[in-house]
Amino acid sequence: MRWITRQSVAAATRRGKVVLSCGVLLWGLNAPAASAPGLPATLAPDQILTRMEQRYESQLRVLESYQARRRYSVAHTMLGKPAYLVVEEQYRAPEEKLFRVIERGGPSEVQGRVFSRLLEVEQETTRESVRQQVDLNRRNYQFTFEQYDPAARAYVFAAEPRGSNPYLLRGKIWINEQDFAVQRIEGEPVRRHSVFVRQTRFVHEFSRFGDFWFPVRHRSETDLRLFGRAVLEISYFDYHWQIQKEEQP
Repeated sequence: MRWITRQSVAAATRRGKVVLSCGVLLWGLNAPAASAPGLPATLAPDQILTRMEQRYESQLRVLESYQARRRYSVAHTMLGKPAYLVVEEQYRAPEEKLFRVIERGGPSEVQGRVFSRLLEVEQETTRESVRQQVDLNRRNYQFTFEQYDPAARAYVFAAEPRGSNPYLLRGKIWINEQDFAVQRIEGEPVRRHSVFVRQTRFVHEFSRFGDFWFPVRHRSETDLRLFGRAVLEISYFDYHWQIQKEEQP
């Protein structure tokens, strides 16, 4: 086992970028307006977005550290058998994130050029200077209320990026009606990361753990020119966390 740091991660090659485009978004979100159709009369869309932003900033402020595990897998007909990687993640506020490899399997090319690059991207977007450019908030996105989803008990907003940062997305977000945390994201990267990529669609889901919301599942499907479809799946589990002293979410 070894710790992967930003300096030790190998650079991605062109083929690695093709599969990487499945999951480059990992990660890893005015004055009140009149209520839109389907919203409770007491909550306008801008009020919901304000609470979402406040909820996110509160979690950043309160969370001191956490430890978790995750399992990455990539499937493609050209690989023969799926490649996978299990890592332990350690995060410490405000921007330290390390990964320790627990187990791996499948083609070494995917290990070195895809999984390593995914971890490198996540470490990069943990840096505050980068994170602020990709957070789900009204500084980085134009949000439009679409509907209330009674099955998910969440408000659904369309998200349109305001810039061209490669880590931004275009799609929809589900905001939990009780906590105002983002519980689901569906969409695509704001731009393609390779000429071989036709389209990438992803679903990223969060669940509540105590007073915090953490990722639990990610699935991306990428249609490739000449090469068919690649699927990236990530499962997140075994969370343990610490809060800042004398702070509450």
